[in-house]
Amino acid sequence: MYTNRLLQSVQVALESGTQRDALLAMDEVVDFCLEHENGKVFDGWDKELIRLMVAYHWAKKTIIVHYNDNNDVQGVFMWYNCNEDDGWDFINNWEADREDGDSIFLAFLFAEGKDTFKEMTKVFLDRCPEVLEKNKISIRYRNGFPRRVNYDNRLFKKILNN
Repeated sequence: MYTNRLLQSVQVALESGTQRDALLAMDEVVDFCLEHENGKVFDGWDKELIRLMVAYHWAKKTIIVHYNDNNDVQGVFMWYNCNEDDGWDFINNWEADREDGDSIFLAFLFAEGKDTFKEMTKVFLDRCPEVLEKNKISIRYRNGFPRRVNYDNRLFKKILNN
């Protein structure tokens, strides 16, 4: 069986509850995600599982949280480093990122409007410039069913030019 050591350390940190400020910040992100959930992204996930996922992304530095001037969460974006043949099972099985992977899985994105979406995209490109050289994959609901979508770099041009 595969062991994800980073995930295990995140679980221990959450259970200990000693980093109160970090936990409060994560809970704000979780609440934002739940408010913007449309029943397709976190279908069947309880709040503690979403909290674990947010904390896991925080630990592996694959999360962008956008705040407004009042420090309210306005957007959240999370991604995974993986291989092109990885799919939703990669996420559900809590597999560790593949740092040498050939793809970026654009997994969870919630934004309050186009400006927030655009700002998060800029931060993502700054933080993860290798995305321009890798495959970009996602799961989108089309006609009521989840479908795998492959993107090219025109995705970023379209977002940034809108």
